[in-house]
Amino acid sequence: MEKNFETKGILVLLIVGLLLRLIAIYLYSDEVLTNEWAVIIKNFKLTGTFGVNVVQDDLFAIPTLANEGDKVLPTIYMPPLYYYLIYVIDLLFDNFSYITNYIIILQTCLSLISIFLFYKIIRNLEKNTILIFIATSIFAFFPLNVYVSSQISSITLQIFLLLNFIFFLTEYLKKKTITNLIFFSFFSALLILTRAEFILFYFLTILFFFIYFKKNFKSLFFSILFTILIISPYIYRNYITFNEITITKSFGYNLLKGNNPNFKVEGSPEFIEENFPRNKLNIKTDKYYEIKLDNFYKSEALKIIKNDYLTYFKFYLKKVYSFIFFNKDSTYSDYFNFMHIIPKIIISILSFIAAILLIRKKSFYQYLSFYYFTNIFLFSVFFILPRYSLILLPIQLLLSIQLINILRGKFFN
Repeated sequence: MEKNFETKGILVLLIVGLLLRLIAIYLYSDEVLTNEWAVIIKNFKLTGTFGVNVVQDDLFAIPTLANEGDKVLPTIYMPPLYYYLIYVIDLLFDNFSYITNYIIILQTCLSLISIFLFYKIIRNLEKNTILIFIATSIFAFFPLNVYVSSQISSITLQIFLLLNFIFFLTEYLKKKTITNLIFFSFFSALLILTRAEFILFYFLTILFFFIYFKKNFKSLFFSILFTILIISPYIYRNYITFNEITITKSFGYNLLKGNNPNFKVEGSPEFIEENFPRNKLNIKTDKYYEIKLDNFYKSEALKIIKNDYLTYFKFYLKKVYSFIFFNKDSTYSDYFNFMHIIPKIIISILSFIAAILLIRKKSFYQYLSFYYFTNIFLFSVFFILPRYSLILLPIQLLLSIQLINILRGKFFN
């Protein structure tokens, strides 16, 4: 009886979730492939090089669509998985005019699967059916989560991969099978190829569960080797092309975008464009152009921070606060819409309190607390976009449910 109730309940959530996403697609959907995604795919189709920067002369290159005969520089700025996915979709359907529609359909499917994955994760950790469905409903209907599936952005893919990562981690902790370990490692690798900084969170997970928690060194080495095996072709490509062992090279740009005299929590690309126009930098436009450009940005960012480190430390704390709770100076459209900001603040407060309480006790929730704080402290070094909080939403909901259980136990025995 209870199982039938749960099955019907999750089916209703998925149907309503689909309807909300269809409404979002109708109202807000991107209509064409734009920005760097269109540039990188079209440039590859024309020149055979995945790149955004087109050479203008020996000391000047800009991100733009290439023309016949133009030289496109290979990119190392962005992790590759999302634009590889777009390219595969383009190959399969061979109709670039409708590629945005295909991408959004795929993202809608991934978003619905993510709802089910989140339900499965919380079902592994929580026994109270009401709390399970409250948390799953919040995740499914959270306005930003509904909206992003209608946009050309890697965030929907990232959430899908993260939930697979957590799901197979919980499955492996429950049933230590080689299959669960392989899937855990596989989705770890895909996350690294989606967001390069995830390699830090992967090793945090490895450190916590395979050394500190379980001392399972055999599984540790297997997971690392399998993960490296999957990401190694792209690392090899970067080593051959750029003579560097890395996934991306964007630290300098992101540091300068998030730490400059404009003091915007969301970052200020305008500061870079106005103060460091590319045609004035005298950087040779060879295959190392993006690396040299990023090193230049890093040098300038460090100068700015060192010249007034106390002010930028205070600004860092402001970004931490904005990530944990909300950005009171946000310029993003509908950020302060009550349907977004009210649940965001409530979830933020509950999860913050939970993380502080649970980080002291050795458990899966201690790991989630470490993950939560590490994410916040790392990204606050750079800048905080609204969608960054979305990748923490599943973690915040899991922590919040545990806090509710603690309070129930304390006040209602």
